[in-house]
Amino acid sequence: MDQLLTLLVVVFYSAILGVNGKNHGPRKVHKTTDGKIVGGSETTIQSYPYQVYLLLRQAGTGDYYQCGGSIVTQRCVLTAAHCVTGMESANIRVGSTDAASGGNTYDSRILVRHPKYNARTSDYDVALIKLFRRITIDGRNTEPINLPSSNCAVSSGTNLTVTGWGDTSENGDTSNTLMAVNVDAVSDDDCKQSYPNLTPRMICAGVPEGGKDSCQGDSGGPLVRTGSKTQVGVVSFGSGCARPNTPGVYSNLCNPDIQKWIKQMGCA
Repeated sequence: MDQLLTLLVVVFYSAILGVNGKNHGPRKVHKTTDGKIVGGSETTIQSYPYQVYLLLRQAGTGDYYQCGGSIVTQRCVLTAAHCVTGMESANIRVGSTDAASGGNTYDSRILVRHPKYNARTSDYDVALIKLFRRITIDGRNTEPINLPSSNCAVSSGTNLTVTGWGDTSENGDTSNTLMAVNVDAVSDDDCKQSYPNLTPRMICAGVPEGGKDSCQGDSGGPLVRTGSKTQVGVVSFGSGCARPNTPGVYSNLCNPDIQKWIKQMGCA
């Protein structure tokens, strides 16, 4: 009987987490006064003017969750599909270092997940939010991100930067101030040691010793080549946050299927 109960518990949690591990998912909104993306440091929106804060309203419950995103055009914001799953609307804050104030806010017109998104495996974990009105681009606090070229690739060891207002540690508090952390791209072969079901729509990044990572609440946010404004990934999922030898997984914007879909949606 005890063995049967244990098996049922394992099956239950496997169904929730999927075969790849836990999403760095949308974070239910709780107020906090300080904190940082895991292992990172405070930054400003002027350094990452494409970053947006998403406050998502869950259908049926009225609860609110936070995610990150990036400005791709004046009418389109890029985020993760798991961020918008089960949500009925989003409020988008742009041009502010602070998650709760400043800048300008815009309401969503429609939330669109990639049609091939698989919630169990996190494959094709990208979504677009189309807005009612155009984002005002000022070139200082708000600026569209650059999407990668069609023949791009992210080689192992490439230094990358991820930003957001997510948890300061695994199961920790979120940050009111925008945070940034540098991580290195991890080869697919190495990443498959942690995530055997990795697909071509995914790339991995982290540091072997752990301590630096995106986390819950950072989901949907941009992963860029360090020192550039070219986005190569979208925060997707990971086993915990910042664990040693356990990189985070990001949706791969170099993948031609994802690039084609963004263009088809009129957002590139």
